[in-house]
Amino acid sequence: MPNASANRLMPFLLLLVLFLTGCSANRQMLSEASIDEVSSGALLSLPSFKSGERYLSGSVKMTATVNGEKAKAKGKLRIKRDGGIQIGATAMGLMEAACFEFLPDSVRFLYKIDKICAGAPYSGVPFLDRTGTDYRILESVLLNKVFLPGGGDLKKSVGKLEVKDEGECIVVYTPSENYVIYRFYIEKGSGRLVRSEGYYGAAGKVVCRYSDFAPLSGRFFPCKVDVTFESPGESASLLLELSKTSSKEFKFAPRRVSKAYRRVSFENLLNSVGSAEKEAQ
Repeated sequence: MPNASANRLMPFLLLLVLFLTGCSANRQMLSEASIDEVSSGALLSLPSFKSGERYLSGSVKMTATVNGEKAKAKGKLRIKRDGGIQIGATAMGLMEAACFEFLPDSVRFLYKIDKICAGAPYSGVPFLDRTGTDYRILESVLLNKVFLPGGGDLKKSVGKLEVKDEGECIVVYTPSENYVIYRFYIEKGSGRLVRSEGYYGAAGKVVCRYSDFAPLSGRFFPCKVDVTFESPGESASLLLELSKTSSKEFKFAPRRVSKAYRRVSFENLLNSVGSAEKEAQ
């Protein structure tokens, strides 16, 4: 039977799977990239348009909310650009109890308490498939970047972007691709990307808010990433609160999965973790 610490993780894990079917304030002075024009050159000079950090790691507090049900967990976030994303949830702040991995070609979830592993290509995860979300888009969202539908080359397509001056922000609209369009809100005074919105037709929309910016690798990086998904009759959100962030290089490799793990689909994973939660109550 799962222990008490693992029990507290289960509601969070359930909500996080359903969602898919404070930085260290260093006092160094940084100059921000204010933008008062809408030329291609001005946009490409902004941190949110550049390749940026190759590595990002840190502690993370996570809050998942699905249709009004809320749960929390703590863990670690690790990103290697073009390599993969790992979001681990810890039990009692000591051992990793579960881990989501977003790799360039697939999504994996490991629930170490009951030795369960689920994996699928991005097209095999309903929420990601409905919205055309792949690894490049997820990585850009977490790294506070502007991106294109389908993950195309931003530098080559910057001339196709529609840009509007809306007071305190410059708003960048991407060309529509398969009825998917994104828009990005960039503060004029700081050049910071503070909000991203994705519209997916009948599938709904995603809004990502960035806040609590602090210095990291020569620029300001958000310590809070709040992602909300809305569709007819459904709402879900995931709040990531980062601390102890670093851009130092680290060794990145997908988690090893032993033969002792039971392989299941994401749909069966919900049933497996849900049954374990009922058993623990």
